[in-house]
Amino acid sequence: MVKRKLHIVLFAVLGLLTASCTEDIVMELPEGKKVPVVEGSITDEYKRHEIILSYSSELYTEEREMISGAEVFVTSKDDTIWYYEQENRRGHYLTDSVAGKKNQWYSLSIKVEENDLHSWPLGMSVDTKMSNNPSRGIDSVGLLPLRNEEGLPFVDEQAAVCVCPYFQTLSNENIVYLVELYLNGRLFKNRPSRLFNLFPMEGYAGYYFNGPEMLQNNTEIPVGIMNKSYLHEGDVIGVKLYSISRDYMYFLVGQKLAIGVNPVMGAFPAMFSNVLSDCNAIGWFNATSVIKGEGIYHEDIFQVENDSVSRSIVR
Repeated sequence: MVKRKLHIVLFAVLGLLTASCTEDIVMELPEGKKVPVVEGSITDEYKRHEIILSYSSELYTEEREMISGAEVFVTSKDDTIWYYEQENRRGHYLTDSVAGKKNQWYSLSIKVEENDLHSWPLGMSVDTKMSNNPSRGIDSVGLLPLRNEEGLPFVDEQAAVCVCPYFQTLSNENIVYLVELYLNGRLFKNRPSRLFNLFPMEGYAGYYFNGPEMLQNNTEIPVGIMNKSYLHEGDVIGVKLYSISRDYMYFLVGQKLAIGVNPVMGAFPAMFSNVLSDCNAIGWFNATSVIKGEGIYHEDIFQVENDSVSRSIVR
């Protein structure tokens, strides 16, 4: 109780001090060192995979500076996969349609002959192993009402649709899932869904996710939430779970904290990176596998009757 009162007094004093300060303060920030930034991936999906190359920027830079004319390819024990720069998008490099393989090592090589940093070519590389995932994938997807039993603020039970996958997890607790939600085949980007796009499996590894053992002490656990106002009867809700490492999760969190047009603006010295180079390059090349599933949205599941909500599972 004493500590709590002390905190309240301190906050009150700080409030008075800050309220009385009206003078604008102009700070001159030191210029950071300009370095190459690598963002990209290869997955076990049959599609075109992308790598984005740019330079780090100062805090108030208005336009992101891209790296053009690079030689970019990935090698494995089976193949060499080339990334080609797009004619209308400088710094964006895409493969032809190809699928990687789980548990296989991939080596990324990047060479930039003409660059803004040195008179000699820039060289960057990454060695990474594609993550594993359950071979059976996602068995089904439940679309369920939200139960806000804890009374969390800013949570609208009536508007929320919980997306709950059912699948056998691997026993590796270091796996983190990068979650993507889809509405009728298109990536769903409404604000609530982004709150759940990183899902660590610590505590859930080895269980059947949302199976009987997990439900003994819990209701179904969502990996994402969608707003009901975007949905209509019969809509197809898709889920993709990309298996990533914890270090890559920390890199993504660092990106979310950055501001401006550059993905590492103002934060790059402290960010996680798996890029090796002779030019202090930073970033992440991710090799990841994915599991996916779908559910059908039915409006009658979310109708409230006698102050109780149906928990029927749509699979």
